Amino acid sequence: MRRHLMLLNVSAIHDQNSRYLEHSKQAQENLEMASSCIDTISDFARIEGFSREDDVAILRLGIRVLNDAGAAASCAHSGYYQPALSMIRDIVEVSFLLDLFQRQPERIAEWRTSSEADRKKKFKPVKIRETLDALDGRQENVRKAAYDFFSGHGTHIDPFMQLVSPDSLTMIGPFANEQIVIGFTFDLTRWLLLATGFFLKAIDISHIKDEGLRSSLTQKKINFTVQLASATARLNRAQIAGSD
Repeated sequence: MRRHLMLLNVSAIHDQNSRYLEHSKQAQENLEMASSCIDTISDFARIEGFSREDDVAILRLGIRVLNDAGAAASCAHSGYYQPALSMIRDIVEVSFLLDLFQRQPERIAEWRTSSEADRKKKFKPVKIRETLDALDGRQENVRKAAYDFFSGHGTHIDPFMQLVSPDSLTMIGPFANEQIVIGFTFDLTRWLLLATGFFLKAIDISHIKDEGLRSSLTQKKINFTVQLASATARLNRAQIAGSD
């Protein structure tokens, strides 16, 4: 009996979705910014000057974001939209954790050294969201709304399964879809931008002994902050235009 590494041939779907993306200026801009996020995380992850355990923990979270983004893009490109959103949900969850750590660095060690039971209790997603909302003085639960959206469409099972049954027409296997694959680039880029920004704030470069390297990394942080502001403004404008 022959065994195939690829159970379903998605080459035609991949090619069609590629054409959709190539003909969308906004999708291309989104993917260019997403690539910049990947490059930024990769640049920091390759540095050998991070030796403290807290820094290594942050680097590993950054690498997890990088891997999530790559897996999400690969799935979406091939027409597997539900698994793609499940990867974005993981980016959302990691970004909240990184946000907590950049605000309260002392909690990195607590997270690292806690028992599994204590870590699940103290750092479960809902606790992190509630802590961040309290720090912001926020009442509207926007973090919960984002987490619930990607959970509902990406990881949790509901009877409608919209991403495999568009317009209530159940598709067998992956499929190409212009609206979904272009929309995916907005979700991926928005959350990858946030996760990368929190990653850069959480990673402590003050302990790097090489002054030239430390200066270079500081400049990378500054450059990304400028990119983040510009890209976020563009994404917000596109969202407003799309809701008109």
